[in-house]
This record gives sequence, C-alpha cells and structure tokens, in this order.
Amino acid sequence: MVRRMLLTLGCAWLAAPGCAHASRTVCLRIRNDSTEPFEHVWLGLPQRGSDADLGPLAPGQTSRWHALPADPAAHYRKTRIQLARRQIIHVNDGAYPHARNTLSPGRRYTFAYTLAGTQARLDVIDEGTQQPAR
Repeated sequence: MVRRMLLTLGCAWLAAPGCAHASRTVCLRIRNDSTEPFEHVWLGLPQRGSDADLGPLAPGQTSRWHALPADPAAHYRKTRIQLARRQIIHVNDGAYPHARNTLSPGRRYTFAYTLAGTQARLDVIDEGTQQPAR
C-alpha cells in the first residue's frame, strides 16, 4: 500500500515545475483513441504492487499520470480495459520506442489505445521529460 502511494506520488513533478523526477521510474498515462468508452482501465503488475486503477475513460479522454518502476517492463506491459460487454487484456511485448525492451527511466509516455474488433492496438508516445524550473 505504501509502495503504491509512493509510486503514484512519483509523478508529482509533472504538475509542479521545479520538482525533480525519479530517475528509476517512468510516468505513464492511458489515452482512449477509440470510439468506444472504456468503462474501467487498469495498468501494471498487481503481484508487485505497481498496478494502477485509472478509472473510466471516455473516447478521446486521457488518464492521470502514474509512476511505475522502469525496469523490468513487467510493471507496465499489461493493460486491462473493461468495455460494456467484454474485457480486453493487452500484453505489450515490445512496442516501445527505438525497439527497446523497456521504457527509458525518467521519461513520460502515453499509451494510446484504439480498438480493432476484439483486439486492442497500442501506440506508445514518448512525451519526453520536463526540465526543472530555475
């Protein structure tokens, strides 16, 4: 419980300029690029305490940021999307920028999901880093 709270607070630097970000985490958010509402979205690895309940996402809506350990990729490789009549479990095995096996620590990423029939399609968008204010 404490670990999950600390991971969530790890992205506080996104909202507060001048705060340094944790160099061993990545900050992620989910965007619903489909035409179907996501009734609920979960991201992460519950067995390691790094899962995030991101709530519902209407078409075009983006979730809040959530900090997860950058390595191993198991912390962010699985997304569960609850739809009106089914649940999609998407396992991301290598759609990371620059053909990497993990996401780069200290960076922000948006996982943009579209739906194609019964499958989810993921685009990983590197949002960069926020430089501390001087």
